[in-house]
Amino acid sequence: DLGGGTALPETPEMERVKRNQRNVSTVLNRYKDSVGQGTAIPDLPEVKRVRETQKNISLHQYKEGVGGGTSISETPEMERVKRNQQNISTVLHCSEPLVSDLHPFIPPPQTVP
Repeated sequence: DLGGGTALPETPEMERVKRNQRNVSTVLNRYKDSVGQGTAIPDLPEVKRVRETQKNISLHQYKEGVGGGTSISETPEMERVKRNQQNISTVLHCSEPLVSDLHPFIPPPQTVP
């Protein structure tokens, strides 16, 4: 419960803000009324022709800029990286490290007889 409150009269600043907001709304409404609705114009044949020509020119320029390339299956560097990754994976999966090997402050696990 927030309790009872006292209604404050509008301050001069609040009245000024309200007046400004009414003025802005009036101006916006007058602008919207004067602009009205837009009219959709279908593409003229000349506009369509120019658009298609521009698209063809752009596509042609892109293909010229790309040029031809030679695909290389694997470089020596890629082969080296793959071998290293296989070695690392083999070591990680084949040997289970002790907990003490992973962290110097954790003692090795005790075996139960």
